[in-house]
Amino acid sequence: MIGFRLPVSELRVTLRQPGGAEDMLLAEASDCDVGLALALASALARSAQGEAIAWEALPLTDLDATLLRIRQMVIGDLVRTDIQCPAEGCGERIDIAFRVTDYLAHHQPRKPRGIERDREPGWFRMTNPDVSFRPPSGADQLAIADEPEGARLLAERCIRPADAPARVRRRVEAAMEALAPSLYGKLDGTCPVCAATVRIPFDPQRYVLLELRAQATSLYEEVHLLAGHYKWSEQDILALPRLRRTRYAELIHAERSAG
Repeated sequence: MIGFRLPVSELRVTLRQPGGAEDMLLAEASDCDVGLALALASALARSAQGEAIAWEALPLTDLDATLLRIRQMVIGDLVRTDIQCPAEGCGERIDIAFRVTDYLAHHQPRKPRGIERDREPGWFRMTNPDVSFRPPSGADQLAIADEPEGARLLAERCIRPADAPARVRRRVEAAMEALAPSLYGKLDGTCPVCAATVRIPFDPQRYVLLELRAQATSLYEEVHLLAGHYKWSEQDILALPRLRRTRYAELIHAERSAG
């Protein structure tokens, strides 16, 4: 297990390696959305005291940071992707790489002046003018999904009073970004052939879930192999840690190749 502190709520969290249940969750999810992110975090992360965490109530920054930590634990710290150079007549592949540790350090929260914690947990207060607010949470993202007036609905959920003047809302939004920086960002790369600069969006929530789901798709083959070879039940196989289950499958493949 690994431990870390959430960037916004500062809650101490421990993670465990995914097993068969989590791989099944990933493999059979209809979409890599916030619902899946919340379910995976709930399955793999606990407080330092071993208690369940109400992930839907925590800021999205904390949820996305946890997904990146899960990715770091399961796949590694280095994130590498590529894109085709958009320059006319080029088309070269551009490699873009960074480390999860550095990415999270770059997006550390900061407390702006004139902002203090409110009495209600998770809420903050701007002293001049008198406005209360909280960073958007996973529950907020679920509530406004596919809503045409999502921005207005989000303001109603996260700002008091919700009808604050536009200039005040802009100050509140700036304070939110400082206190709970969005981990959705842009990645820059340079073409090694024509030196063109590219900038691509990076959505850590979707990126990590897609990576983990790609790994989880081997679950069905592994269950099939182990059930046929050892006569174990699906329930027993899913109860194995992923690394052990994968190792057993590799041994079966090696045995069949040698025979």
